[in-house]
Amino acid sequence: MPLERAIDLGLVIHGPELIDSGKIVDVIEILRVIGPVYALVGGTMARVAALDNHMSFIDTSQKIHTSDALSKVSDRGALVLANCGKTSETGTVFGQTVSSRVQRSVIQVERPGVVDGRVILWLGEDGDKSSNVQYVAKHLSHRLSLPLIEKQKKAVSVEDAGGRVLRHVHGAKQGEPVFVQGKVVGTVVGDDVAIIAQSGVIVEITGVTTKAHGIEKIGNIDLRTAYIKTGHLRPSNNTCDRSSTLPSRPLKRGAVSFVNHCAESTFESVNEKTICVITVGDDTTAICGDILSRAGIPIIGITDGDGDEIYSGARKAEGSILLRLKNTSDDDVGLLLEGSALLDREDYTLDDVVDIVKVFLRQSGVDFVLFNNLNEQPEALGGNTEE
Repeated sequence: MPLERAIDLGLVIHGPELIDSGKIVDVIEILRVIGPVYALVGGTMARVAALDNHMSFIDTSQKIHTSDALSKVSDRGALVLANCGKTSETGTVFGQTVSSRVQRSVIQVERPGVVDGRVILWLGEDGDKSSNVQYVAKHLSHRLSLPLIEKQKKAVSVEDAGGRVLRHVHGAKQGEPVFVQGKVVGTVVGDDVAIIAQSGVIVEITGVTTKAHGIEKIGNIDLRTAYIKTGHLRPSNNTCDRSSTLPSRPLKRGAVSFVNHCAESTFESVNEKTICVITVGDDTTAICGDILSRAGIPIIGITDGDGDEIYSGARKAEGSILLRLKNTSDDDVGLLLEGSALLDREDYTLDDVVDIVKVFLRQSGVDFVLFNNLNEQPEALGGNTEE
């Protein structure tokens, strides 16, 4: 049945997969037949992928989680969530989790172009009575040649026995990192992965070699609504085209930014005055350095070697260095730096910053080895290189 008027559509894209594969372009073109599309990415990796693929029609200006992005577009005529989970099952669990956080219906396009792809209509308060919602769901199903499934929203299924809550994790493969609320909590070693919490605190994870410090960072959690993921952040990062992704900003003098175990803040950490960024944490340094390399912004990475290798193909801008700690953790050094008044001006050279950080660490009793960006070998005279 033809539309009487255009439908204003809100599209939230989760993760980099559909962007890197180009499938998201098909989805958007199909939606544009119905009406204007406002496309917004949820998560840092989707944001970077949209920039790498020069998709200026996608809003990458905001640091926002997928569920919050759905809320942001909930005043549109219909809400669409585009995702590509590792399997249809894991993608459905993800859609169930995030769609339950908004009252409106959510039309999920899951794994388009893949044999187990589907369109899922998560029925909200408008699901049964809105002709817009029904029309958009059927249109996507038809044009993408995907089955349409209607589901009532409900909390993710867990097993609850006397306050001890267990949630199974589907689709986990051996060797993959496990993320809970964006924190790495371990590596998959078995076929049956389950997370167990008691009184809102994770007490056990089966099938996983756990990372105690990662679990500690999570704090209280509700396994019914928690975002759980296995696998690497962006496998295609090794081959993506990064040319002209961000404008290059070569500076001789400028200000220094600081990112402490919070890679999702990379974009917000820099401005037109930033000459370099101090990054703390192995994975944070890999992700931040790679993102900022697109703008030619060097980093001073402070790591202790306990990274989870969750991000492939990481690069760093020329001039970047790495300080590998020897006698303390990068968590402790991060706290030291946050509590200092170090580097609060806007007229430093990169060499100034390196020297100031090295002196500060030595005065704080921190031993380190300095690696330069070009050959990953210790600098001959830089840092404390003695064993």
